[in-house]
Amino acid sequence: MPFTVRENDLSRYHNDENHWNEVYRGLIIPAANSAGLDCERDDEDSGSRLITENIWRKLEEADVVLCDLSSHNPNVYLELGWALRADKRFVLIKDDITQFNFDLNQFYTYEYSHLLQPLSVSRSTRELADVLKTTLSDKDRKYSIVQKVSLNVRALEAAKEGNIEVSLLKELLEEVRFSRKLGRTLPSTRHKRPTFTLPRVTSQTALAKLLPGTTWRKANDLEHVIFMDEGKFYNNYAGHPSRRENSYQMDDEFGTIKVTWTVDGMVTRCRFNDDFSEFVELKNPNEGIWSIIAITPHTPRYGI
Repeated sequence: MPFTVRENDLSRYHNDENHWNEVYRGLIIPAANSAGLDCERDDEDSGSRLITENIWRKLEEADVVLCDLSSHNPNVYLELGWALRADKRFVLIKDDITQFNFDLNQFYTYEYSHLLQPLSVSRSTRELADVLKTTLSDKDRKYSIVQKVSLNVRALEAAKEGNIEVSLLKELLEEVRFSRKLGRTLPSTRHKRPTFTLPRVTSQTALAKLLPGTTWRKANDLEHVIFMDEGKFYNNYAGHPSRRENSYQMDDEFGTIKVTWTVDGMVTRCRFNDDFSEFVELKNPNEGIWSIIAITPHTPRYGI
């Protein structure tokens, strides 16, 4: 994780030069301890040694590596790369003002509030501890990039040796990779809305009747929300083991609602498009776009 706040990031973190120590001591250590783990950060080691060499050694010895991707610190990405190649269990986290890196947005990343308010830190500590426990209990090593690459390599080698069944598997893998490439090239067509007919919405009352039971997917493919009765909705972030309960209310303006996110108490005003198949967070119009994927309660499935 970052140790110090870079000068060009100070304003983002309210000019608090001690911000990363607050994250480490206020969130990460308590979460790790709650998961039954001892927590080490390299700057706490006062022994005489080469810093980078000591970091590599600790990465090799760790039971699980936790990487805070906030502020896109180059050292963190380098160390994460080492952990991936070493086939270590890993947990990714970031704060809510850091955008996802393209190469890592396929991995579950726990997000916490950069404001570090007491209630949100307490909640995040419990949730992050659950993520650590889940990662440690993964006997199938779903996290393992090395395992996935090794399987692909063995499949290619078997195909060269004339194994027809594996050769067919190779063709299937190539088709999947091609489909993924198309999905990245044409993000607007990556997910098509299922073929169902939405009721006509001509008033806020009609919108209030439409929402309960509907499921929506965010444009980043990492978040889902399910609207419920009585002004409640649940969000599930990239396969997090639990869902958060949040609230919403109808706005005075036609086609808009206000949502309140439990994690940090932030209120976001949202506006629906003309056919009410999408809505956008007005504070975040470029990335806060949600598309309807089901008009009945739906449980998203995720994979690593």
